[in-house]
Amino acid sequence: MVALENGELGPLLSPGTLRGLEDECVTDVKAQTRAALLRVLQEDEEHWGSSEEQPSSLAQDVCELLEEHTERAPRISQEFGERMAHCCLGGLAEFLQSFQQRVERFHENSGVRELPPDTYISRTIALVNCGPPLRALAERLARVGPPESEPAREASASALDRVTRLCHRVLTDLLFQELQPYFNKLMRRKWLSSPEALDGIVGTLGAQALALRRMQDEPYQALVAELHRRALVEYVRPLLRGRLRCRSARTRNRVAGRLREDAAQLQRLFRRLESQASWLDAVVPHLAEVLQLEDTPSIQVEVGVLVRDYPDIRRKHVAALLDVRGLRNTAARQEILAVARDLELSEGGALSPPRDHAFFADIPVPRPSFCLGLPLFLGHLPLSRLARPNLACLPWPRPPSPVRPRAQR
Repeated sequence: MVALENGELGPLLSPGTLRGLEDECVTDVKAQTRAALLRVLQEDEEHWGSSEEQPSSLAQDVCELLEEHTERAPRISQEFGERMAHCCLGGLAEFLQSFQQRVERFHENSGVRELPPDTYISRTIALVNCGPPLRALAERLARVGPPESEPAREASASALDRVTRLCHRVLTDLLFQELQPYFNKLMRRKWLSSPEALDGIVGTLGAQALALRRMQDEPYQALVAELHRRALVEYVRPLLRGRLRCRSARTRNRVAGRLREDAAQLQRLFRRLESQASWLDAVVPHLAEVLQLEDTPSIQVEVGVLVRDYPDIRRKHVAALLDVRGLRNTAARQEILAVARDLELSEGGALSPPRDHAFFADIPVPRPSFCLGLPLFLGHLPLSRLARPNLACLPWPRPPSPVRPRAQR
């Protein structure tokens, strides 16, 4: 018994027999876990469209099913533990791809939108919350498994990323449908004298954040950063679309002051929501500076800072801001726009930011219907004649008319 306990007797089975038993075990585990995971997913899916509140244990059940095997296998041998981890990771990747497809069908189903909004939001948050524990399980199995486990880990991560992005988009769209009436009131005359619109935005976002707090920390941080970005985009959009035009220095100062006040209020809100997207805090104050500054060199410097900090800004956005400012001097406009053009064409300006750091790319700007600082009749030329910047607002030269022979009398 002492020799047995100390492992001095060695293996009782031949290597070939042992390998055959391990192969059979891996095959059986693969089949059993596949069936068990599918059953767990089907049982959980049956409750997604129900109006009754019921907590989901999907992620916990999946982890328990796979960990039962991956924890016991290394007791046989390290190699067998690696093989079992690889087997379970492959089953997990297959399960997560099926999970992703069912989540997509759930959100595409028009009948689901008939659920009470709170229930629909809760279901979506529950689906997102499956991500962190299952992602951690996939990472753990990949570390234990052999090098060929990497494709299965990547497939698992990709499926979870798709589920998270879809659910985040659903939650963001629902929230901004509720916020849209307040955004429609921005950049109008009443906005200059009344905080009603921004108070509505801040109050709605703050109230909805209570429900979003039920989300796991990692996906919550990603969601609140996207809400932060989207809120600033929707705030700036009506400004650059020319909803407001400043006709005097006094009006510019009022608009700039109001922009700074709103920016500070939004910054306090998202700090309270623990947003880590601090790169957004400067965009509205920069725009306010461009509106308020008086001399062209100072405006050029501020535009340069804008292009540096937000490399997806384009000359059309700067031109729209100058229109709001009421800058009609053609020479001054060209000097300022030249800064945006030069930085746009530089190596840093040519690089597109990642999707979660895109800002101005999501703000389309309409083409101007007239040309500032030029004779009125030139402002009514067809758009086809305004396409080339170096010939903007100048009529195309007409080809010489063919010489017609005079009619003989």
